Amino acid sequence: MDEHVASGGVQMGSVPRVDWTKVDHVLLDMDGTLLDLAFDNDFWGHQIHAHYAALNKLSYDAVAHKFEPLFRSVEGTLSWYSTDHWSEQYGFDLIALSHQYKAQIRWLDYAESFLSGLRDLGIRTTILTNAHPDIVTLKDSVTRIRDCVDSVISSHEIGYAKEHATFWKEAFSLANVTQHDLDNDRVMFFDDSSPVLTAAISAGIRYSVMICAPDSTRPPKMPATQYAINSFNDIWPHVTVDTRQ
Repeated sequence: MDEHVASGGVQMGSVPRVDWTKVDHVLLDMDGTLLDLAFDNDFWGHQIHAHYAALNKLSYDAVAHKFEPLFRSVEGTLSWYSTDHWSEQYGFDLIALSHQYKAQIRWLDYAESFLSGLRDLGIRTTILTNAHPDIVTLKDSVTRIRDCVDSVISSHEIGYAKEHATFWKEAFSLANVTQHDLDNDRVMFFDDSSPVLTAAISAGIRYSVMICAPDSTRPPKMPATQYAINSFNDIWPHVTVDTRQ
């Protein structure tokens, strides 16, 4: 990393200038970082309510009003991200319903080429996602995202959401991230969630970068961390030739 850019005087939301020869491992969120969050915002924010309304002959607004407190009560926990939990709450198979809309699943611009570039440089890549394994399988059936990275770790395998400190200890172990890697800033992390990024920074990943444009159908969000980009095109032009061979 560029040490001047990484200094304490940097304003929140600056783009890190990266010397990729000094990066060993890149950790990435899936939805809203690599894949367009438009699918999730539409499916979870609209389609499941509309389906429940049709099944139970209720108005859409009545359904949204009914379920909003239930979502808020588990926000930031595994239940918030669990298809099993919400299938039980709604009374129908959410995964089965999601397959009806899977044509909307797509990569964010520049994300796939970014992963390809990292692979060309010999940099390890691991997806750390709160998505349920069923959702990962659904997304992979459309994008083949598993083929683009070295590994995928779901918080449901660990038992804690990424917002929780315990997640990071277990995730580092599974991803073979050492304290030496963290101390020497050889690990980067990308996510669109401010609470998750805060947890990652607390766990020792200083170069935790916010994706401010996770949904291609909505305006970018304001940066909430020291480092932020709209897309990987903002950071990839700074690539340098790998000289570690």
